Amino acid sequence: MDYFQLIFFGVFALVAGSFLFARFKYGSWTGAFLKGSIEQTYGEVLLSGGIASSQVLKVVELRDGNGQAFVGLVITAKAPLAASMTPYRLSKDQARELSGLLSLAAR
Repeated sequence: MDYFQLIFFGVFALVAGSFLFARFKYGSWTGAFLKGSIEQTYGEVLLSGGIASSQVLKVVELRDGNGQAFVGLVITAKAPLAASMTPYRLSKDQARELSGLLSLAAR
């Protein structure tokens, strides 16, 4: 057997295994990507929607392994044959600052 194939599949198995382990450890894909367990989901806002695709912004509160709470913003884009998730991790202070900026912009 070719060593390149063996190394390639070994690295692939390690990466895939680490994603699956994080998924089971934190209980969700959002938690796995942001490294925290979801405490509460506050809601979501439809950013764009159509017949074939949509984008949604979800706001969640998470808690890391040390018990520190933080805010997660997750943008999920869905299309007929594809989906993507872009997570953002914010500290409580950053979330308050963002909230103030959004309030100012919405006036």
